[in-house]
Amino acid sequence: MGNTYPLLEVDLSVIKRNVDVLLQRCASWHLQLVAVTKGFLADAPLVSLFYHSGIASFADSNLENLLKIKNLLPPGIRLLFISLPMKEEIETIVVEGITPFVSHWETVEALNLEAKKRGKVVPIFLALESGDAREGFLPEEIEEMGDKISNFSHIHIEGICSTLACLSGVLPDERILQRLVDFKEKWEKKWGRKIILSVGGTTFLTLWEKEKEIKGVDEIRLGEALLLGNDISRGKPIEWLEGGAFTLKAEIVEIKSKEPDRKRDKGFDAFGEINLPLGEGKRKRMILALGKQDSDEHQLCFADENAKIIGATSNYLVMDIEESDKIYQVGEVVQFQAGYGAVLRAFLSPYVRKAYHW
Repeated sequence: MGNTYPLLEVDLSVIKRNVDVLLQRCASWHLQLVAVTKGFLADAPLVSLFYHSGIASFADSNLENLLKIKNLLPPGIRLLFISLPMKEEIETIVVEGITPFVSHWETVEALNLEAKKRGKVVPIFLALESGDAREGFLPEEIEEMGDKISNFSHIHIEGICSTLACLSGVLPDERILQRLVDFKEKWEKKWGRKIILSVGGTTFLTLWEKEKEIKGVDEIRLGEALLLGNDISRGKPIEWLEGGAFTLKAEIVEIKSKEPDRKRDKGFDAFGEINLPLGEGKRKRMILALGKQDSDEHQLCFADENAKIIGATSNYLVMDIEESDKIYQVGEVVQFQAGYGAVLRAFLSPYVRKAYHW
């Protein structure tokens, strides 16, 4: 029999309101909205909510999630693979009609060869590096190899794409966006047809908030905004969206006053981190049956401001409650508001039960 806790509760009504608002705003900005599903492993209730609200394009960094979506929804749904393909994924991408992001000509060649073998034409996006120092062609690479693109008879360049603030924290600005638009327009002239400029993620919304309309960008890939109404890259909530859709509940399994041994040499914990105790002497500590295997303790928000998260092990969350006026008891269930990283890890954990409600 599985445990009742930890439990992740998902308020679908909050997410539904975010979806509706974002669809309206994107329509006014002439943007196609692409739902990024990796943050919740493309779980069926959320995918269905997005689809029935009017979203027809989905993106994920795991092929398994995209195949789940394809099996769940009617034919014709557009699926973007936003992780660079590994060689063993090429066949599945071609057979299943998935649109990948690519950043190496060797990958384009492999896709073309597989598509030719199967009598198909594969749509792809050329990933463009814009400053995050993550994936993407350098602009000069595409310049040098531009004429070679026409040699791939079974490849259709659907567009170019760019992602920011995922690794280096580089935020998009008007200069970066204009450079992408200029690059798109140049290649439209070269190829004699329209292509799509796709940008991600949520942090790009700030530019449309300021400018109201930016010409040349065709679609925006959003995950965090839909789920959490937040922009973690800028460290702020999005005022016109809602948060609080994800509540993580865990049970208290121990409450005792303890004092770490301060005399001995201190090393790192099991995860290579250093956790410093709060205050001097004995402190009352509360241990919850919720660990790093279940969540990200750095993205949990607790209502009691006088209860502080000290750290986490694989299966425990340790909190200092010495300064709290609230009386906690062993066996009591407490709850946290979960941020993106905490939600992602909760969906990844088979030990966290999920419950949806409206």
